[in-house]
Amino acid sequence: MTEGKESVCVFKGSIIDVNYYMECLDEIGISSIIKDDFQSGIHAGFIGGSPEAIELLVDMDNAEKALECIKGLQE
Repeated sequence: MTEGKESVCVFKGSIIDVNYYMECLDEIGISSIIKDDFQSGIHAGFIGGSPEAIELLVDMDNAEKALECIKGLQE
């Protein structure tokens, strides 16, 4: 992802699904990051978020292409 650009969530779900979509996006040249409030909370000493609500984020410029890719994989 490009530093300084706005990111957008293109998928929210389990870590297994998020990792799969992340790999698929990487294969088509779209970099992404994972936002995991659940694990962050555990590391900080409290429970925060849900293990089924992990977010996959991409640059705003790549959001449309990423959403199309994910939709295609889900069909």
